[in-house]
Amino acid sequence: MDDAWAVAERVRSREVSARELAQDALSRLPELDRDVGSVWLVTDELALEQADRVDAAVAVGHDPGELAGVTVGWKDLIDTAGVRTTYGSAIWRDHMPDRDADCVERLAAAGGVTIAKLATHELAWGTTTDNPWFGTCRNPLDTSRMPGGSSGGSGAAVAAGIVTVAPGTDTGGSIRCPASVCGIVGLKPTFGRVSLAGIHPLCPTLDHCGPMAHSVRDCALLLELLAGASPRDARTPPVPVERYRDALGRGVAGMTIGVAERYFFEHTQDDIARPVRDAVDALREAGATLVEVDMGWPIHGVGDAGFYLGEEGAAVAGLWPGRRAELGPDVVRDLTAAERIDAVEAAGAVLRRLEYRAATHERLVAEGIDLIVSPTQAFTPPTVGTLTVPFAGNPEEDVTTAMCGLTGVFNVLGWPAITVPCGTDAAGMPVGIQLAALPWRESDVLAAASVLHH
Repeated sequence: MDDAWAVAERVRSREVSARELAQDALSRLPELDRDVGSVWLVTDELALEQADRVDAAVAVGHDPGELAGVTVGWKDLIDTAGVRTTYGSAIWRDHMPDRDADCVERLAAAGGVTIAKLATHELAWGTTTDNPWFGTCRNPLDTSRMPGGSSGGSGAAVAAGIVTVAPGTDTGGSIRCPASVCGIVGLKPTFGRVSLAGIHPLCPTLDHCGPMAHSVRDCALLLELLAGASPRDARTPPVPVERYRDALGRGVAGMTIGVAERYFFEHTQDDIARPVRDAVDALREAGATLVEVDMGWPIHGVGDAGFYLGEEGAAVAGLWPGRRAELGPDVVRDLTAAERIDAVEAAGAVLRRLEYRAATHERLVAEGIDLIVSPTQAFTPPTVGTLTVPFAGNPEEDVTTAMCGLTGVFNVLGWPAITVPCGTDAAGMPVGIQLAALPWRESDVLAAASVLHH
């Protein structure tokens, strides 16, 4: 499947029309999604309207945008004006937003063509994308297995070839987990780099929005389009948006890359750790210097993250009181646990998070660290319906906690992190390597990622 760069160039050169591409995608969608379940709503009328606008611009010699005719899928946590957006919950089953989310507006303005709304874990509160109201999404590479989550529909739809790109959201790993297990590229930017306006919150101080695609260069292009301050989201500071595509091919010569063996590798399957180590060696051979680093917090539970994720998630749920019967069992379980959290204990966790961010940033800057590398997932994606897995010394760890075990720390820190494919495990499933950098240095993770994957 062509990546977004190639598709847009074909449309701009009139080799193919955006309408032809949209019609082809819509005609192939039912068969491609039949055993996957990534699509909840096909937006055929909207797709053809947007495609026709792109073609009309091309016909008169105007620039239709960087994504001219590129097919896009939107996680159903993200508002689309006049198109049903459920947030994966029965509470919002008939919800029709009156405005697009900022990210939707920006990609539509760039010529993107919305094909579908995609599966999500209920209210984004989990990593299985096994939804009690709208069905189970499966991994297109092995439909007996999970696609990860909560952006599981986005990862699955891109991997299955249903859409070219599908931005996701990420609170503890919900872009990187599904991207890794579905064999695609997923980028969580710096906290505040991409507006969250129009995206249903889970934990407003940990939530991120970012691109999911087949290639690193597509993620670079999408980030250029998505990034930037928004008057609708006070969390987006006026930090200049770089031309991220210029980082591609820059290489890693002169970079210092930190490897946290104890934190990231000690609980990772050998057949996953092996290809990740091979990819780390490739970065060294490309000119990077490797050093051992200490990430500070124990892996299990990502420190205190459960406290403030629970508190903020419960606060969001408090906006619609008296509707617990309309929530699925895993969300009810998590909300019930959150309501038992002591307020003083939660406040202490927030203070420790601020201290951890400052101390980790200061230490890695002092050590001259440019990147941190790790596996993205520690184990083969479980089969659909699995509730617990052995992880970090616990023989029955909750599957969501385990799947976020290597990714959530970068939500706590707010640092940019990307996952790219780097091989397969013993089950033949994709293995992802995660590369993270200090805040606002997305160009560094893209430069390194492009060494490993195009």
